[in-house]
Amino acid sequence: MFARWLREAGEAVTSVHVLETWIRGYLRSDNYERLQTVLAAATAEMGPGSPVDIQLVEADRAEVGLARAAEGAAGLIIGRAAPSEGNALLRLGATARRVLRGLPAPVIVVPPDLTAVAPGPVLIATDLEETSAGAVEFAQQFAARHRRPLELVHVGAALYNDFIDTLEPRWLAAREIYRADTVDTVREWAVERGLTGTPHVVYGEPAQQIADLARAREAALVVVGSRRLGTVARAFLSSTASALASCAACPVAVVPSR
Repeated sequence: MFARWLREAGEAVTSVHVLETWIRGYLRSDNYERLQTVLAAATAEMGPGSPVDIQLVEADRAEVGLARAAEGAAGLIIGRAAPSEGNALLRLGATARRVLRGLPAPVIVVPPDLTAVAPGPVLIATDLEETSAGAVEFAQQFAARHRRPLELVHVGAALYNDFIDTLEPRWLAAREIYRADTVDTVREWAVERGLTGTPHVVYGEPAQQIADLARAREAALVVVGSRRLGTVARAFLSSTASALASCAACPVAVVPSR
């Protein structure tokens, strides 16, 4: 659905299918022809297209073929396993998870139950680190091409403490000072990068807070940068980008740092 929307908006969209090497020996010639027919039908669903809009790539693994196809592309669109509602244990498929680890290009993860692109803004979510540079540039260009407002969102720390009553006046005063400083920092960061408008500053678990805000703002797309955590780092640190891509009701673009 998202790919069709992009094509109708004038973007160049190519349908990519990866044929894993191991399956080649099990394909008869008529099966291969049928595969081409199925790919043509899938491309037609994305809007007016032609056979040149279909790219069949052979590779040892799906993520390797997708990375090869994404070379030089503005982005790579992949589907998500689980819908927005429900408590599915597996929300991102294995291939999607591996693609997000490698990030050969900006990767847009689309929920399977998306029926229409929402009418709202593009949200750029940032932790104010340099890894957001590529995401900011991608979001600015995307919003400009599709004539959507661009809104900045930052999630600050909730600042809970098991040993202090959160209703204690001194604690509340300290928290308000922290939040005021956070807002000032975010505004300065936005001005330095040419981002106008009042930023959204929320507090709590980043992925859920951003997903909730995207739903409330009817966001067309959320853009977030990635730290590209390795396997060891992922065992100890959560990836906001992957968590957000697995739960948001709208498409999420995960962009590697420049």
